[in-house]
Amino acid sequence: MKPFHFRPTHPHHHHINLLLIISILLIGFLLVLVKPALLGYKISKQVEEIGLTPSEFLKSIEAVKSKLLVAETNLETCKGLNTDLVEDISVEKNTSFKCSQEKNALESQYKFDMSRIQSDYENRRNEIEAELNRNNLVVNTTLDDYSKLLENSANNLCCKARVDDKRIDSYIVSNNVIVCTAGEEKKVSC
Repeated sequence: MKPFHFRPTHPHHHHINLLLIISILLIGFLLVLVKPALLGYKISKQVEEIGLTPSEFLKSIEAVKSKLLVAETNLETCKGLNTDLVEDISVEKNTSFKCSQEKNALESQYKFDMSRIQSDYENRRNEIEAELNRNNLVVNTTLDDYSKLLENSANNLCCKARVDDKRIDSYIVSNNVIVCTAGEEKKVSC
């Protein structure tokens, strides 16, 4: 038998590699654990800065989640309505096309009729304008005569009334009656 020799152990490369891999995995695992802890600490500080307790903050998050659920439900409802509206729009588009064709035909007829009516209108308008000019001349002459008559009548009445009341220097027309007074815009000349 051979005598037992103690051989010094040399670490094998695969053991070193295995230890190295385990060390890297442990460091990675620690980094994975440290990151959420730091993130949680940072969030806790931010929650404190806005003046909420963690329970109040969680309640507000639950409220936001509830509102989000309502909004998502509303969104689904809107999507359904949108589909219905798109179908309705398609039907309306076809109807609109038919209406557009009818409109074009009516516009052509309208233009033809309008040209005839416009010619008749121009002739009638010229006649009416001539008559209006004659009437305006009569009205202006009548207003001018009325104004002179009013002024002469006011002077006559108010100058006689001024004999009794020296303050009278003007007149107004109220309810179609000449009223002699003092301090008004229409002055009397005596």
